[in-house]
Amino acid sequence: MHIRRAEECEADLLSSIAFAAKAHWPYAPAQLAAWREDLTVSAGMVAACPTWLAEIEGEAVGFFVLVPASPSWILEHLWVLPSHMGRGVGRALLSQAARLAAEGGACGLAIDADPYAEPFYRACGAERVGSIAAPIAGEPQRVRPQLELRLRPGPAAMQRGCSSTPPGASPSAGL
Repeated sequence: MHIRRAEECEADLLSSIAFAAKAHWPYAPAQLAAWREDLTVSAGMVAACPTWLAEIEGEAVGFFVLVPASPSWILEHLWVLPSHMGRGVGRALLSQAARLAAEGGACGLAIDADPYAEPFYRACGAERVGSIAAPIAGEPQRVRPQLELRLRPGPAAMQRGCSSTPPGASPSAGL
């Protein structure tokens, strides 16, 4: 697997990966259509935000977009093609995102997760810090988990007061 910086001209490709990944879960076609704009990655977003693409044998199989913020960076997108889920692509992408955020001075990654993706993020060390009501047709009680992946901070984060070891974690914890 090769992970590289995405290019602006790949925005449509990234959007198609996001839509295919979201469609993997048992959402109604009408609901997926309603989310199309949220799943769309623009060339401007790729230009403005750290956006990285995973390839296997030259095929784009997943990507992430980060939004630098303080104290935690925001994981705006992380999507893997359904045919490559469960093969370590998501974990590799999340690890790269965490590394970039820590190098950029972040204390953590804030993740507004799809309910079906929460087990993946929790298995990678993220903690649930809240939830947002997100009802859809047929699921009036649906919520989106709000997660935080605490990072081993780089020098910039240490200067801002980030702890070098997240509470409850060993110094070697992380992705």
